[in-house]
Amino acid sequence: MLKRERDREKKIAFERISYLIERAQIYRTIDYDLARRYVELAKKISMKYRVRIPRKYKLLFCNRCLYPYRFNHFRVRIHKSSIIITCLNCSNIRRFQLRDGK
Repeated sequence: MLKRERDREKKIAFERISYLIERAQIYRTIDYDLARRYVELAKKISMKYRVRIPRKYKLLFCNRCLYPYRFNHFRVRIHKSSIIITCLNCSNIRRFQLRDGK
């Protein structure tokens, strides 16, 4: 039996996740369902190989309905030291803490 190379698998998974989410950003204005499918595949890959999706990519799509945010399908509010993103497709609310300068 061959031994699994987990580090290599995680590196490949991370590359695929970043590629799929970038493609979703390109296709979100052309074909919204295809963009959603790309995000769905990226999420499945991250769960299978236990790789976290980077924060810069997490801010680009809704965690509940998996649709990439378009200019008229989300709302951003800043309240005290947190960012509140509301998806207008499914009304899901996500909160991110702003990092301190320390």
